Amino acid sequence: MDKDNLGSANDFFAEAENTLNTIEASESIEKGKNTARELSKAKRRLNKLEMLIEISKNLNSTLNLNELLAGIVDSVINLADTDRGFLMLADQSNELQFRIARDRKEQPLAEDDFELSRTIINDVFKNGKTVFSNFTDDDRYKNQQSVIDLRLHTAACVPLILEDRVIGVIYTDSSRLTIELTQDDMSIITAFASQAAVAVENARLHGELILSRENLAKENLMLKQELSGQYEYSGIIGKSKLMDEIFRLIDKVAPIDSTVLIRGETGTGKELIAKAIHHHSTRKDKAIVTINCGALPLELLESELFGHKKGSFTGAINDKAGLFETAHGGTIFLDEIGDMPLPLQVKLLRALQEGEFRRVGGNNTIKVDVRIIAATNRDLTEDINNGRFRQDLFYRLNVIPINIPPLRDRKDDIIPLTEHFIKKYSKQMNKKELRIVPETMQLLMSGDWPGNVRELENTIERSLVLCGESTILSKEFFPQLLDESKFLGNFTEEATLKQKLGVMEKQLITEALLKNGWKITKTAGLLGVTRQHLHNKIKSHEISREG
Repeated sequence: MDKDNLGSANDFFAEAENTLNTIEASESIEKGKNTARELSKAKRRLNKLEMLIEISKNLNSTLNLNELLAGIVDSVINLADTDRGFLMLADQSNELQFRIARDRKEQPLAEDDFELSRTIINDVFKNGKTVFSNFTDDDRYKNQQSVIDLRLHTAACVPLILEDRVIGVIYTDSSRLTIELTQDDMSIITAFASQAAVAVENARLHGELILSRENLAKENLMLKQELSGQYEYSGIIGKSKLMDEIFRLIDKVAPIDSTVLIRGETGTGKELIAKAIHHHSTRKDKAIVTINCGALPLELLESELFGHKKGSFTGAINDKAGLFETAHGGTIFLDEIGDMPLPLQVKLLRALQEGEFRRVGGNNTIKVDVRIIAATNRDLTEDINNGRFRQDLFYRLNVIPINIPPLRDRKDDIIPLTEHFIKKYSKQMNKKELRIVPETMQLLMSGDWPGNVRELENTIERSLVLCGESTILSKEFFPQLLDESKFLGNFTEEATLKQKLGVMEKQLITEALLKNGWKITKTAGLLGVTRQHLHNKIKSHEISREG
């Protein structure tokens, strides 16, 4: 081999050796790069695992559902290193409902401002499988309008699964090109979602427990109110629809000063209604004075209402202020106004029209500011036709009429009234708590109660006296009701309610008169009516001492 060929070979081998060294160096560099890349990847995964551990510790720190959901969205954004996220939960109809949206600065986003990929959401909710996409390389979603409009680069949607049931989804995305989600990222996020689902369910159950306790407390309160007189309105007890309407009317009428005419049978509680109106009015801090217009003769009634001057009649040894003056600034309640004598109705009309009057025997006009509430158990329209009551006075009184229904028309009130009277008289008589048996209550409910609430009250008081040491109010302690029940059984089916009530009323009045030796005042007091009213009943029923 000549020198030239030898030199060429040496050059070749030298070049080959250099090439080999270069290749080996390149491989070594590449291996180093791969090692560094692996180390960086491992470090990143380690950081996210540490983050997951820390997040998981805080996950169950609250049972407030709204706070928990905010924490879950913030945690997913941090784990995925994305820009924003939102969470949806399934309702009772298994329909997804938007709950919360947040950005990477942990600030809330409005639902309307948060456009989302409904396709991804529906896929995840339906299949219960995690979906993540780097849109530039994913043909499934990269052409969707929301992806294009928002210039999204990457997104992930994870189901919240509890016992093989999808209870919601978490969605997060980013438009930054430097962010790419990997399978490792998704495995960590999916692990977090499993814990989040349990936390959400715990918070839900806690909320339901709190709500259940609140509802139970409300129910207990309502039950206690019902048992202790829930249906009491300013001393008036009633739960019937008819009484509820009256309570509503009182609320409307009380604040104004219009004159009120209360109509209702004896014993229905007309005076209680009047007092309720006064105590709910702007005059409640002033007096309410009451007078029964049928209980006094003309001269005394006039003096009671308007007062008198000294010497104006026999026995008038001093000046006296009447009830109109006493009630100045307050309310005067004219009970049984239908029994007021005609001559006095004229003076009352002037007092109502002008707000002024004169004392009996006086010359000076006295002005007063009073509200008038009147009541009657009479049919004033019939009395006007018969000339017993002035029509102009009726119109002056009947500005706001309140009609109280009889107890027989509101049987729903018998039970709470009975319970109230048992409690009232048990306390007065120092008796232990008494119990009324169902058949006795049924007997009370079947009565027509012509004397209304007052008769029911008297009946309960009588039964507590008769029961002695017994703690159970059985039917035997209501002999009058048992007699009336037998008595009513003698009527034919064709007998009207008015006929039955008329016969019963006559029987009750006759028995009371005989028991009290025909003493009208005493009998009227026992029956809870006025002398005039009792005289009218005796006449209408043709009751006589011989009969």
